[in-house]
Amino acid sequence: MSYVDTSIIVAALDKLDPRRRLAQEILEMEGDKRVSELVLAELASTLSKREGMLLELSEKVKVRKELTIPAVLLYILRRFKLSYRRVNGYKRVFMIDNLYSPFATAIDISSKFKLKTLDLLHLAYLKTLKEQGEEINEIITADYDFEREKEAIMRELNISVKYCQPLR
Repeated sequence: MSYVDTSIIVAALDKLDPRRRLAQEILEMEGDKRVSELVLAELASTLSKREGMLLELSEKVKVRKELTIPAVLLYILRRFKLSYRRVNGYKRVFMIDNLYSPFATAIDISSKFKLKTLDLLHLAYLKTLKEQGEEINEIITADYDFEREKEAIMRELNISVKYCQPLR
């Protein structure tokens, strides 16, 4: 089972991205693919900033303007056969308090990776989903930072990185 990072979905949708075709092929492959609420929030933000991409996708869903982004998110989930999984619960962070599980996990694993905040949060969501019974064994991404950290990700989380490399 795979965890799908936002970057590969955006690459698959962006007509100007040279990785578009490869990203689409990777996402259209069969198999269980999971996304978190972080992916949905990042996609909503990206779509709201990229009017051309949103306009192209909104023509496929034909809904009232205020429903466009949720409808496009649902379209993307269905198009690439992605399943959203909610994360439950809270964890205690030493000397702080109980935090939402992915955020507590991000704090816990932060010293093991050299990643930006959102990338670290993706790994935290992935780890939390695994702890909640999802049998995730890879992350699919177009973000080079995950590729750069693939050995640490394998060592610490037992997760392989499937990287959509830019075409040359």
